[in-house]
Amino acid sequence: MKRRTFLQSLLAGTAGAHAWLSSSPLSLSFNRALAAEGKTLVVVFQRGGCDGLNCIVPYADPRYYVLRPTIGIPAPDPANPESAIDLDGTFGFHPQLAALHPSWVAGNLALLPTVQYDSPSRSHFSSQHFIESGQRENVSDGWLNRHFQTQQFAAQLRAVGISNELVQSLRGNATVTSISNIDTFSLGISEAEQTLLLGHLGDQYASTDDMLPNHRLVNRFGSQVVQDLDVIQYVRSLPYNPDNGAVYPSSSFGRSMTQVAKLIKADVGLEVATVDIGGWDTHSNQGAGQANGSQARALRNLATGVAALSQDLGSRMDNTVILICTEFGRTAHENGSRGTDHGVASTWYVLGNTVQGGIYGSWPGLDEGDLDRGRFLRHTIDYRDIYGDILTQHLENNALEELLPGHTYQPIGLFQPPVV
Repeated sequence: MKRRTFLQSLLAGTAGAHAWLSSSPLSLSFNRALAAEGKTLVVVFQRGGCDGLNCIVPYADPRYYVLRPTIGIPAPDPANPESAIDLDGTFGFHPQLAALHPSWVAGNLALLPTVQYDSPSRSHFSSQHFIESGQRENVSDGWLNRHFQTQQFAAQLRAVGISNELVQSLRGNATVTSISNIDTFSLGISEAEQTLLLGHLGDQYASTDDMLPNHRLVNRFGSQVVQDLDVIQYVRSLPYNPDNGAVYPSSSFGRSMTQVAKLIKADVGLEVATVDIGGWDTHSNQGAGQANGSQARALRNLATGVAALSQDLGSRMDNTVILICTEFGRTAHENGSRGTDHGVASTWYVLGNTVQGGIYGSWPGLDEGDLDRGRFLRHTIDYRDIYGDILTQHLENNALEELLPGHTYQPIGLFQPPVV
């Protein structure tokens, strides 16, 4: 039986269908303002291992240009558009991160150029798993899902992964949502039919009396799908235009960030959104400051998408934090293919109106004796301490023994003290 035929049979094939079809549509009457004033975290994951040394450029360290004779970003020079954008007299932005510079000037952007964990893996799969799990173990759940398990509150759409599959950070016992595109998320039937069907299914899923454990599991996921369809249908019904002159890049990442903005501004209680962006595994022809280099194009896409979301949200950035992370950095020296290979420490970013801007972490240096195994930038910040600051200061969850098991949290100070 085809999906549409099956769905239509649900619409008309039950004994109570006539009464249901004639009832008011959408019996899922949720409060559209649930958690509208709550905090939101947007996690952007740079999959592939981003070369942080060409993002936050240590141009004052002369060893940088010895290690990178062809792909090094030139020191700041107003006459050279391919040179770094000065940040503090020591570090500079890659020129294609220019869209983030206003946030730096405003003091709302924290830069952490030496992030990783002890005994790091240089496997994409393993390191992504450890980073998103929040543990240096092969565990099944993610750090964000554990947050949902320890802090429960009613929301229509508390967490969403804008992805083709559920990312590791959202996996676990708490039910979350993964959607590749809210504009196409539907049952493949008309809006009117879907509205009626959701009302019927909502009634069916409402009762959990006398259910076996496996039936309860099916009921939980089925209820989530019904609720998600209802909420997404509502969000799609709202007129949407970016505010404050924001312009998103015409890329899949730009479209994903636009969808995050739609969900936040619809006040459906979104607490966490995750978005992936690829293009960072730059083993060859990485490029330097040229606008058409492979890393430059990826950085421009990242920076313009993040800046557009921040600009679009406006005052909502008082309650929103954007975290940009990656699984590892690259080798300190360029390789024979004018690229970089898998490394250790890399740059993470935290952006928001409550963020205390600045460059965090001691700089380990690029001399051969300072490098890990003579090849890799050493880490001076454990990524779990970034999570700890965000969890305790932004999401207001202090259950760190459960959220980051096995880790002794060392506060970084990423957030401004609250105004009393």
